[in-house]
Amino acid sequence: RTQTNIIDEMGVNNNTFRRYMNPKTYKDQWSALQNGTYCAAARLLAKAKFESDMAKKSGSAKRKAAARDGNTAKKAKCGNENTASSNALAKEDAKLLIDRIQAVEGISGIEVYDTCPQLVAKIKKFLARGGMTKANLLRAFGNINSNSLGRFLSGKGQDQCASVTYKAAYVFFEKLRIMEGKPKTKSRLKNESEQIGGFSLIKRRAGGWVYCVPGEQLFF
Repeated sequence: RTQTNIIDEMGVNNNTFRRYMNPKTYKDQWSALQNGTYCAAARLLAKAKFESDMAKKSGSAKRKAAARDGNTAKKAKCGNENTASSNALAKEDAKLLIDRIQAVEGISGIEVYDTCPQLVAKIKKFLARGGMTKANLLRAFGNINSNSLGRFLSGKGQDQCASVTYKAAYVFFEKLRIMEGKPKTKSRLKNESEQIGGFSLIKRRAGGWVYCVPGEQLFF
């Protein structure tokens, strides 16, 4: 393979590739995550490794299947391998996406301008992406536990505003919005105008008590 072939296969342009390969371009290794070559190269390498490993493991198995069952068994084997390859690449892409989102800087310690239901919808939509898992998202949210996420997803209105998931999810999806270069939505702008200083992260009950689930923390 030539460099031109590799660049074409990754789907990036020459300038992006040259910037990524030049160690003087970025102040540190994490800054390079913003370059599209990082994700494209990782995907290409993962695909090449997976295909190489599968070729080594399945060589003798394919010959036996062809001798025993003929072309039908051989085609079935090929189909299964293609499915496994697609699933593996999807999971790798999901991890790379989260790495790129987390590399976005300057978003911590901000006010929250999404309601709990709005963030629940964003979480469910994000989990529907190919290869994405709850385990990946829990780590992206700061290694919160699955019970906290489960309570937040099943909450009503703002009753989970004191959950650690609330602030963690908002910061994560705000980084995603910035990374993708998307503008603020109408509902987001409306929340900013109506909720000066952001939504409360404290759940109050009768008598003025502050409610917090054991094991979680409040943000002030």
